[in-house]
Amino acid sequence: MDRVAVRESVFDELGIILVDKSEIREGATFEDLVLDEHDIERLFSALGKKFKVEFPDFMKAKPTALAMVVDMIMFRRGETVGDSKESGSEA
Repeated sequence: MDRVAVRESVFDELGIILVDKSEIREGATFEDLVLDEHDIERLFSALGKKFKVEFPDFMKAKPTALAMVVDMIMFRRGETVGDSKESGSEA
């Protein structure tokens, strides 16, 4: 799964939690989106199940940007952040 697909999945999960979806953008933080602790836990739980990854606790405790969440999913899945599965170059 490439980064764009992961980002869209993160946005979709946020869309389930949030009433106001107009602020969902990659640069938005949990604080920008007015997510409380319960919302953040719910988001990480849903994403953890969906992508079969665990998130470090520090991400839940600070105003993390959505881009960092997407990057962490890519990293934990063993894919590089810029991985599009189309590079075709192998070492």
